[in-house]
Amino acid sequence: MEQLSKDLWRLEIPLVGSPLKTLNSYLILGAERSLLIDTGFRQEPCREAMEQQLSALGVDRNRLDIFLTHLHSDHTGLAPELLPESGQIYISRADGPGVCEAVDDHSWRRLYAAYVREGFSQEEADGFWNSNPAQTAAPKNWRFTPLEDGDTLFYGGHTLQCILTPGHTPGHMCLYEPEEGWFFSGDHVLFHITPNICRWERLPDALGSYLDSLERVRELPVRLLLPAHRSERGDLVQRINELKEHHAKRLASARHIVEQNPGLTAYEIAGLMRWSIRCQDWKSFPLTQKFFAVGEALSHLDHLEAKGLILHQEAGGVNRYYGSV
Repeated sequence: MEQLSKDLWRLEIPLVGSPLKTLNSYLILGAERSLLIDTGFRQEPCREAMEQQLSALGVDRNRLDIFLTHLHSDHTGLAPELLPESGQIYISRADGPGVCEAVDDHSWRRLYAAYVREGFSQEEADGFWNSNPAQTAAPKNWRFTPLEDGDTLFYGGHTLQCILTPGHTPGHMCLYEPEEGWFFSGDHVLFHITPNICRWERLPDALGSYLDSLERVRELPVRLLLPAHRSERGDLVQRINELKEHHAKRLASARHIVEQNPGLTAYEIAGLMRWSIRCQDWKSFPLTQKFFAVGEALSHLDHLEAKGLILHQEAGGVNRYYGSV
């Protein structure tokens, strides 16, 4: 645990087996009710760490509510079991229903079938089952109170403004406390690592939405930027510039690969892109990391196609990408 202010704590939750390593869960202590921001996977290491830290701080579960920045299971997994029925679980209206899909086998079959159309083999798609924590560590008994962009929450004498920042997920939401300059950025702005931006059915151009959302928070007077992963913190504007430069390079790389190798699948394109992972080549990538890499490649291909710079054609049940003519 790390105390950041007299009523603000960072709880460190281990994400075993994930390259993210840990989740930063934040706790705002209040005299009447307290607010926990993000929870970790529905897995025993996360559960033990959360229970120990909440107990050490003397948190009364009957006076605790939870805010979830977005639908991913490393943020939502433990939420329902941490609270009695009287506690509120807040999440954006756009992301709340998506948590239900994380425990719906039909939704995952549809998603994995879509990835086969992008170049995965059926054998690889079958291997996703029981290996993807987004599917296996999502919350059970899901319930939520929806939030809209511009809503406010009040905890510990602090006013928290809800800012919708779609891109990482369709309904990713940050919290901003203007008096202290606290900005709980979730996975919208991270340091040392870049947020994964993938394709979403409900977000036609996820990367375009993400880049727009970065601009939306650029001018916030932030004194303490509180990301959801890793211990690094820094300057908001500088990091936004770095993230935009990163995606500009990714877009240029993807476009170059498509133009030089017309007719490749997204799977093959991802295999030619550069990734920060300790593997000799694309074949040696762990299957789950291939899933995330192809998802990110797809978001860049979608953005290039939205700009009219490339196009895709379906042939034999598989999508192939070409330079725009």
